[in-house]
Amino acid sequence: MDFLMIEQMIITGGFGQYLDIEKAVSIGFLPDIDRKKFRYMGNSSIAGAYMALLSNTYRQQAIQISNAMTYVDFSSNARFMEEFTKAQILPHTDAKLFPSVKIN
Repeated sequence: MDFLMIEQMIITGGFGQYLDIEKAVSIGFLPDIDRKKFRYMGNSSIAGAYMALLSNTYRQQAIQISNAMTYVDFSSNARFMEEFTKAQILPHTDAKLFPSVKIN
């Protein structure tokens, strides 16, 4: 996937609410894309749970989505594991993908 394909990067959860986007990009934790594409959503799992609890429509949607999910084991794919392992290194190892990464 090319970073140019990313239309929006949604940051959620307790960890995400304290994430400094500039600093996260500077170490290669987040993709080096236009900063206007980043959006915070807060604790979206709690919001979704409330919606499903209070609305039969949303509860039925949640059930339909959960029934349509498929488990995919990426660990058995050697190429995925290679890319996944490289991506765990901070700063990221591919400087071309992260031109804003600051390497001292």
